Amino acid sequence: MLSDDIPTLVSVKDELWAKKEEILSGWINTKEVISVLDRNNIDLFFFRDIYAAKILDYYFGVVNQTREIGDCPVMDDFLNMLKDHDISVDELFDIWTYARKSMVTVTFNMGIASKELFSDISYVFDLNFKSVLKDYSSIVYKLEKEVEIQIQKNKKKDELMFQQGRLAQMGEMISDIAHQWRQPLSMVSVIIQNIQLKYTLGKLEADFFHQNVDEIKKVLEQMSQTITDFQGFFKPNKKKEVFSIIDSITGALNLIKTDLSKSNIDVIRIHNHKEDSVSGYHNEFTQALLNILSNAKDAFVEQENHQERIIQIVTSIKSDKICLDIRDTAGGIDEEVIKKVFNPYFTTKEEGKGTGIGLYMTSQIVKNMQGSLYVENIISADNHKGAQFTIEFPIVLETVKPNLL
Repeated sequence: MLSDDIPTLVSVKDELWAKKEEILSGWINTKEVISVLDRNNIDLFFFRDIYAAKILDYYFGVVNQTREIGDCPVMDDFLNMLKDHDISVDELFDIWTYARKSMVTVTFNMGIASKELFSDISYVFDLNFKSVLKDYSSIVYKLEKEVEIQIQKNKKKDELMFQQGRLAQMGEMISDIAHQWRQPLSMVSVIIQNIQLKYTLGKLEADFFHQNVDEIKKVLEQMSQTITDFQGFFKPNKKKEVFSIIDSITGALNLIKTDLSKSNIDVIRIHNHKEDSVSGYHNEFTQALLNILSNAKDAFVEQENHQERIIQIVTSIKSDKICLDIRDTAGGIDEEVIKKVFNPYFTTKEEGKGTGIGLYMTSQIVKNMQGSLYVENIISADNHKGAQFTIEFPIVLETVKPNLL
């Protein structure tokens, strides 16, 4: 029996119980305990009345054999409260230690202190602390595992969403490739027919032949570059790299230029600065820009009678950041909608015409590059309403020469 292990404490338990308030006060008013509570935003009186007083009742219940070790009615709530406030195991040890110190101090004040009594008080505290520490470690481990599992679930969900977004864009781009190839293939066909006709008539001159062969080579190089552009876009970056933000803008515009041209949308670019290097994922960022540009294009298409269709892309330097503004004159975004545009699966498009993933992907890509992204409605100098997406990144000192073609 526990009482056989703590005979000295059992002999003075009633005298100590009468000093419960003194023990309690000495416990919670030590500067170390107050420091732990203040550091973790736990109210001192809340801690005293809801937990500390009842934990002492439990302690004396164990000594009186009306309670078993681990059978504290408030311990589960107490440990969960500590976890909610991110109390460390070391801080829990401090709280527990000063409860014991306070009880020992009271025995000195009462004149009943002895080595045997100190040993008995410590024995019961240690038994309790082992149980408490085991329970607290279990709670921390369980919650950490739950958080890790949820993080992994969210990661897989994001990966799936990114894949869905890429597949949706791939479908659109395959159509663009077909459109971009149709005209050059027709040109090659016409050139070959002319060469064949000249040859049949016996009028195929060397200069004519070589001139047309060179023309075919140029057309094929353009077609090959189209494939290179799209191939690079769909190859994800594994590691961060330093790249030119202006090159990314050029790359995104090259991928969507056919759609913009078909929709009679003009693009104005303004880059009045030398620094343009950022650190991140080049291809993913190109995709992020493409998402914004595609949304602007769709907004214009929805307004068939819109007269002036302009997308303005402006980069600038502000302090130690490079800022990218993408503005359109498509009428802006409804105030209720603009609050939700970066939410996953949120779309205002008809079913089958939008995944609701694009702008969410864009926000995540920018976030992963330690950048910030926000959107607002604006009115241009010539009184055209539109939306403006702003992206900000820290400038990287390494300079990458941009390709403005």
